[in-house]
Amino acid sequence: MKFRYRSLIFTVCVISGLLGLQSCLPERKIANGFIQSSNALNLLVRPPDLVFKYNHKGEIIEGFDSLSADQQDSALLVSSRYVQFLNDSILLESYMNQFIGELRASGFNVYLADAIDSFMTDKPQSYILDISQIQVDEYLYPLLDEEDYMDTTYYKQFNLNAVDFSCWFELSKANTANAKKMLLYSTGTAYDTFDGRFFNDPFTGNVRYKYNIDSLKTKDVYTMATYLGKKHAGYLFDYFMNQYIAKHLPEGMRMIDYFHYDRKKQSFTSAYDERFEILGSR
Repeated sequence: MKFRYRSLIFTVCVISGLLGLQSCLPERKIANGFIQSSNALNLLVRPPDLVFKYNHKGEIIEGFDSLSADQQDSALLVSSRYVQFLNDSILLESYMNQFIGELRASGFNVYLADAIDSFMTDKPQSYILDISQIQVDEYLYPLLDEEDYMDTTYYKQFNLNAVDFSCWFELSKANTANAKKMLLYSTGTAYDTFDGRFFNDPFTGNVRYKYNIDSLKTKDVYTMATYLGKKHAGYLFDYFMNQYIAKHLPEGMRMIDYFHYDRKKQSFTSAYDERFEILGSR
């Protein structure tokens, strides 16, 4: 199984990730101020009730286009390799335990629905985070391998199993009239591990292809949920930190990058595309 994290945000970074904030003293100083005061931030987290799960492998079902919409849904479910076997409770538990645990380890005061009476809505740094949707999508990922031998280009194409784990968030200030909700999004992908190469068969002189596929398993999807729970908590910390930096920069200064804080290493780097996509507000 191979796992990669994918976000649809691309940032223009003018400072290398190796330098991070080392050469950005104002940003670093302000960011350290946020880290030292992160325990002043109160966060009410509302998880979703279920996980939306879809199989998109209609191309492998014979006569799929001739089926009615209901028949297509049924055929996709029973032919799915993963989504029909995934348990919502395990997915949510795997994700939420890591998400909440990492937020608390980062210093945030995190509250759930059963502790809403203790949630300090009267404090200036109190927020509500609705995880409005978690969605799992199963599909085929086309992979094309090619290599030149002599004057000929050889091709080999495969379809790998792939699963996306996507999350949508709504973040708003607590106890604020007509508070706007900031919409945040991120997605990750797990897929079959593939290892292949072209080689010249010395016995026949023909170019052949040798490969091995380590198939994605259902348990790998749960592992991805666990991984992303912690990852997204870090992204939320970075979101608040960068908002804090932008607000507290000296007059006339503008942020030149979006920064990531590594809690264990206590270091700053450029986030690049390792961040939430901000979809807007409403």
